[in-house]
Amino acid sequence: MDNSISDKERIGEMYREMYGRMFAYASCILRDRDLAEEAVQDAFCILCVKAEDAFTRDNPKGWLMRVLQNVIRNRSRQRVAMNRLIMRSIQAEHLDTLLVYDEEDVALLYGDLAAHADFQLLKRVVLDGCTMLEAAEETGITVEACKKRVSRVKKLLRKKLAGP
Repeated sequence: MDNSISDKERIGEMYREMYGRMFAYASCILRDRDLAEEAVQDAFCILCVKAEDAFTRDNPKGWLMRVLQNVIRNRSRQRVAMNRLIMRSIQAEHLDTLLVYDEEDVALLYGDLAAHADFQLLKRVVLDGCTMLEAAEETGITVEACKKRVSRVKKLLRKKLAGP
């Protein structure tokens, strides 16, 4: 590329040239259009931050594709780790034995459930170590209602983790 143009213009050119190819690749790997688009956007965000370094390389397009591969790999690892944590929470007999969690990752991976009030109850009981009584008192419901809601969200999570 011509050195007289700005990084912003180079990023724009790279976006127009590479977006379709990157999206197709990410869609094939992730098998989900929304996740693929997020991964491609993340790769371009990294390009924006590291543009000076990226455009001094011999093959900036190859560098960007490697960034996308790394983004996809990292997202897959996070998803596997979160699935393990959630499966442990569903199967846990001793709820206080669970590890800490990253609320941002939970919201990212299971956003449709993370906002769900029952999911918040599950997090309080399983991940934060609250008793059913404490969680029930916090939300102003009976212990039996709390147990039922936690049971319901566990069932939803099992279904979600099982996939289509």
